[in-house]
Amino acid sequence: MNLRKSSSSLSNPQRRLLLRQGGLLLAVVGTAALVTAQADDGMLSKASVHYQDKPHNGQHCSDCAYFIPGPSVQSPGSCRLVSGTINPTGWCQRFSS
Repeated sequence: MNLRKSSSSLSNPQRRLLLRQGGLLLAVVGTAALVTAQADDGMLSKASVHYQDKPHNGQHCSDCAYFIPGPSVQSPGSCRLVSGTINPTGWCQRFSS
């Protein structure tokens, strides 16, 4: 085994640049995957919080701290976090009592 050839390939500037760029690319992709999707208005999208129009384990939007009721108990309202109309019997992962 030729140790000189092995050590010179490890110090190759092009290889180091490629490794740095690859590491940077992985960091950017990883960070993008962690960022929660937001709607155009800056609020969270329904998809990003797994919103559904039905309750989950007895939890529903009308009992959530972020829910803003509509004109009547049964009518859709809105949310301080999630974009769009929100069903009072709906639920999402951001539920907070």
